[in-house]
Formats: sequence, C-alpha cells, structure tokens
Amino acid sequence: MTRIERLTRLSEILAELFRSPIPSHFFQTLGDQAWAAVPCDYLAVCLQDPEKGGYLVHSQVDLEDGAMSRRVFSLDEGLPGRTISTSKAYVVEDLAAEDGAPDLEGVLAAAGLRAALVVPIRSGLEVLGALLFAGRPPIVYGDDDLQIAQLMASGLSSALETSRAYDKLGGERMTMLAVLGSSADAVIATNPAGLVLLANAAVRPMLGLTPDAIEGRPLAAAVRYAPLLELFEAGRPGIYELPLPDGRTAQASLVQVTTPFGEPVGLAAVLRDITLLKNLEQMKNDFVNTVSHDLKGPITVIAGMADLMRMAGPRDENHASRCEDIRSSAQHMADLVSDLLDIGKIEAGLDAAREPMDLIPVIGEALRMVRPRAETKSIELHAELAEEAIISAVPSRVRQVLINLIDNGVKYTPAGGRVSVAAALWPAGDGAETVRIRVTDTGMGIPARDLPHVFDKFYRVKNKATSEIAGTGLGLAITKSIVEAYGGRISVESLEGVGTTFEVELELVRS
Repeated sequence: MTRIERLTRLSEILAELFRSPIPSHFFQTLGDQAWAAVPCDYLAVCLQDPEKGGYLVHSQVDLEDGAMSRRVFSLDEGLPGRTISTSKAYVVEDLAAEDGAPDLEGVLAAAGLRAALVVPIRSGLEVLGALLFAGRPPIVYGDDDLQIAQLMASGLSSALETSRAYDKLGGERMTMLAVLGSSADAVIATNPAGLVLLANAAVRPMLGLTPDAIEGRPLAAAVRYAPLLELFEAGRPGIYELPLPDGRTAQASLVQVTTPFGEPVGLAAVLRDITLLKNLEQMKNDFVNTVSHDLKGPITVIAGMADLMRMAGPRDENHASRCEDIRSSAQHMADLVSDLLDIGKIEAGLDAAREPMDLIPVIGEALRMVRPRAETKSIELHAELAEEAIISAVPSRVRQVLINLIDNGVKYTPAGGRVSVAAALWPAGDGAETVRIRVTDTGMGIPARDLPHVFDKFYRVKNKATSEIAGTGLGLAITKSIVEAYGGRISVESLEGVGTTFEVELELVRS
C-alpha cells in the first residue's frame, strides 16, 4: 500500500472517530481500521488513570495466545509507561529482547509479536496515554509508520478531549436541569431568534404552560401571556413586576445570556411569586399611613406649643434653646410623617394624572432651588442638558426627584466640590427613545456594602462622615417610587472617597 493510500485511509479513520463522542466508539474504530494505515497484528490504547497512578491497557486486537493483564500498570513499567513519562515515541525491532513488563511485552513476545511502535497521545502539554502497535514478521516499523501513527494519536487525542467536554457538558446540564426542576421559580430562556431553549417545571403552576409544549418553539407562538411576551420583546434586562394570569403577582428578573467572550446568545427570565410579600407590604403601608395621619395633628400642636413657650417664657438663653430643641425635633418628626404620607400616595398611585412635559426646564428649576445651599458650601453646580426631552409625568413629582438627587449630591459633597447634572437622549429599540439623567458628585461616596440598600426606606449610611447630616432616610425611597411609577428605572454607582452617580432613565413620549 502506498503512502498516499495509507494517508487516505488515515483521514477516513479520523473522520469516523468524530462520529460519536463515546470512547468505546473510538477504540472500536481503531481496532477495526487502524491496520490499514499502520500495519499491525496487535493494537492497544493505553490511557493514564491519575486516580490509580498508572495506566490501563485497552487491547483493541485480541491476541491468539495469552491474555493481556487488566491490572493498572505503573508508569515505570513497559514501553507505554516509558512513552507516557517521557512524551517520546519508541520503535522496537524485537520485543523479546526488550527489558519490559513480563505481563505486557512478555505476553506480546510470547504471542510471536516482534516489532513494536509506541507513540504518545498528547493534549497540549499533557500526555493522556500512548498508542501501541505490534506486529509479527515481516512487519518492521519505519519513519512513515511513525509519522502516520503520530497523526493517528493526535486525532485520537482530539476525540478524547471532545468526549471529556461532552461528558462535562452533559453532567453540567443534568445538574442544571435538576436544580431548575426543583426550583419554585419559573425559568424561561430564549435564543436571539426568540425560540424557547429551556423552560422548567415551575412554568406550569405559575403560567399554566407545559415545558415540553413550548421548548423549541417561538415564544410568541407558544405563549399567550401578554406581559411575558412584552418583557422579552422589549429585551431590557432588569427587575419587573408582572400580573400573573390567575391574579397573583410575580417578580420577573430578565437577564441577557452571554458567552464567556461577552457575545449575547439570548435572554432568560426568572419569575418568582411575590403575592404574599405584596400583601404584607400593603398591610405595612396601610398601618404606616394610618399612624402617620394620627401623628400629624399632635406633632403640629407640639411645634406650636414650643413657639408659644419661647415667646411667653423667661428671657434667658437656656429657655429659648430648649424651646428651639423641642421645635426642631417636632419639625423632624413632621418631615418624617410628610415623607411617609408622600411615599404612600406615590405607591398607591393617587397622583397618576400625567401630562406631556419637557424635562429640561424642570431640571433648570431644580438647580435654581438647590443653588443657595450649594453656594453656602462653595460647591459648583454644572449642567449639560439636551435641548428637549418630552416625557409623560406630573411636573411636581419629577421636580421632586431632581431636587432629591441634586440636593443629596450637595449634602454629601465637601465644600469646594462639584455636582454635575447631565441629560441625554438614548435609543431604546423599536424606534423608541429614553432620556437618561445622571447626577454626579465629588462627595464622600457610598461604601460597597451599603449600595444595595440605598433605596430602602429609612436606610441611611452610618459612618462618622454622615452622622452630622440630617435626613429621614426616605428621600431616595420616594425618588425610586416616583421613577418606577412612571415606568422608569434608577441606579447608582459609587466609589468611596471619589463620588457617586445616580442615573434615572425615563421613556420619551413618541411624536
């Protein structure tokens, strides 16, 4: 057989190796066909077994006489062990003269085999094992045999690596499916074309869908639940609340699925039933609103009485100071009650009457209202605004958001610092646009541990630098409630000692 013919057979063998990722298929293919590329009467695939500290001999061509041992050979035994240890190929003319393992080379020699060829199976710098060919006279191995055997070993190495990856992927998939299958949260994933790649069992009780009925189908064709379809069609990662078909409420977290290289490969949504939490939240809000209403009157009376006591009492500094302390405390409580009632109104949607409005002049008004406080601290206010940004909202509420954010920047920025406000238009897909407002300060920054909680009610960063700054801990919670009531989003980035940026994104009115 010519070299060209042998190389042709080798290419056919290598192609056959990759028809299946199962190692037994590799071994069977070599056992059936390897002789056509490298002449042999015996062939073995010797693979390392790291757990047992040696290698196993997988005989692919049975010996007529004798049987190969099934034990684990150590790496200092036999030609395959030497090849694995040194990562070198070996050509032997007479196995009987080889000082090898009695139950390896000895068995081969006893069966009449004389010539042997052993090549390493490499994967990068790692040696997976060795490929052993042996033949009876007149077989003698030369350079052509060595080169073809090395090519065959390289192909087998690639096939073994593919098998490893397949097993790992299969194991990871089984683990993932087991975890998703036991989750009470519904999970749906789609590819960029909108086909459902995965749906777990929880989609049945939550959405009334059967995983098998929707997997592999376009989401738009498989699902009739409009809020979920709109969520995927918008494709904007974030956390949303969705009304479920049976009246319950779900929190939907939409994320973009990417490869390790950052390439988008689809979207995934996780839906969690938060009906109980919503009910508890409503009960808490009702209680807070009731108590706040009941406190408003007595607090006003306390503040008024403090003023009367100051005017009617003795004319000394201690009396006036104590009256001012009472009035100041009453005013703080009044601010707290006012904020509580305010946030209750926003969350209840009591001021939902919106109108088209230009955001840019409102930003200017907010800057003018905060400027006196900024000037007392020599803080520079800087604005970089779009010419126009028409949104649908209540002007007073938007002004409240902007004042809260700008005033916060001034409060937490040391004297001589800077607070910048930027407003720019951004495309949002489907021809829609949003406006992004960024309020950036050069203040003390927010510690990383506090960032997840800055929008929580009553939460305030507690450290020496903030202890002297007055506040109720409700300003950012109110701001977030207003922004979300208008279908927008708010986020924060901060670096301690450098500054903080709050970003608000609101949808523009389509012209």
